[in-house]
Amino acid sequence: MPRRYIVTRPAARAPALSRALRAAGIDPVEVPAVTIAPPESWGPLDGALRVVQEYDWLLLTSASGVDVLFGRAGPDFAWPRTLRWAAIGPGTAGALRARGISEVWIPSRFLGEAVAGEMPATRGQRVLRVRAGGASEIPSEGLRARGVEVSDVIAYRTLGAPAASRGALVEAWAGGVEGVIFTSASTVRGFCDLLVETGLRDEVEAVRLVAIGPVTASALRAEGLTPFAVASEHSVRGIVEALTERSDEHAARSRGA
Repeated sequence: MPRRYIVTRPAARAPALSRALRAAGIDPVEVPAVTIAPPESWGPLDGALRVVQEYDWLLLTSASGVDVLFGRAGPDFAWPRTLRWAAIGPGTAGALRARGISEVWIPSRFLGEAVAGEMPATRGQRVLRVRAGGASEIPSEGLRARGVEVSDVIAYRTLGAPAASRGALVEAWAGGVEGVIFTSASTVRGFCDLLVETGLRDEVEAVRLVAIGPVTASALRAEGLTPFAVASEHSVRGIVEALTERSDEHAARSRGA
C-alpha cells in the first residue's frame, strides 16, 4: 500500500503539515474535514480589541485564532507593551511569532488542563481568551478557579467539511491510503460525517488513524475507532515523529513474526 495519508485539517492550516509529511517521505492528500467560518457577530472581538489595554494576558488556543485576531486588528494595531501572550502549543506560538510576538508562554503539555494549571497569571489579573465557538471551557474554568478573571471571545466557528471534500475523499480512497491524520476533535467528527456520506465508514477501520493528542484520540474512540498513533508533542512535528516511530515499531514486529 502506498504511504499516502489523508490530512483532515481545514484548507488554510493543512499546508504546513503536508510539507512536514513530504519531508518524512509520506504523500499527503488534503481532504478538509472542517471549515473555518466567521463568528455570528464580530461585536465581542471588536469590543475586546478596543479595550485590550485593560488585559494582562492574551491567550490563544489555535493558529486559526491568531490569524483571525490579527486580521481583525489590522496591520497598524498598537498592541500594549505590557500585554503578555500565551499559546496552547508550539503551532499557535509559531503563528504569533510570525506576527512579530517574540515572547510567548506555552505550557509543558499542550492541553487545556495544562494551560489552566500552569499559566503564570495571578489572582486578580485579567486574561482575554480568543477561541473557536464550541471550544473546551477547561482553560477558562481552571483559571477562574485560581482567581484569574477570564473574558472568552469567539473569533471563529468550526463548521462541517466543504462540499468539495466528498469527491476528494472518494478519489483519495480509490487511489489507496495508508492512514488518516486528525488534528482536533472537530476534524474527527467532520471526517466521520464525510465517511457516512461517501459510504466509506466501514472501510476506515482498515487504515491507520493518527491523532495529534489525547483529546483527539478520545474523539476517535468515541466514534468507535482505534488510534494507530498518538503524538506525545501535540504539534505538526509531534505528529510526524509519532507516525514514523509507530510505523517503525509495527514493521519490526511484522519482521519478527
